[in-house]
Amino acid sequence: MFDTDILSSLGLSNHLISMWQVFLYIAILVPFLMVQRVKFCLLITYIYTYYLAYIIYWGDIIMSDNTLAPFFLYVVSGLAVVVLFVAASFSEQARRKKWYR
Repeated sequence: MFDTDILSSLGLSNHLISMWQVFLYIAILVPFLMVQRVKFCLLITYIYTYYLAYIIYWGDIIMSDNTLAPFFLYVVSGLAVVVLFVAASFSEQARRKKWYR
């Protein structure tokens, strides 16, 4: 219905999230909620908000320089949090198995 460029020029930053992005988020999140995987839901929510923060707020600021260094720093820091989250999840499962034995 509305193009994001038109909404951006109007200064309506709270309407820049497309409906397909919201539906994709819900479609990915609901199966994990159904099987009660709360940690995966938290990870999906983190990745989604990190993506939206880049698209809506930080994308223009990061890409305003003529270098890609700030962009790579943003991506690497986001991926680092995801990797640390996954590593912490696996180490907790290993400790839990050890505890039950």
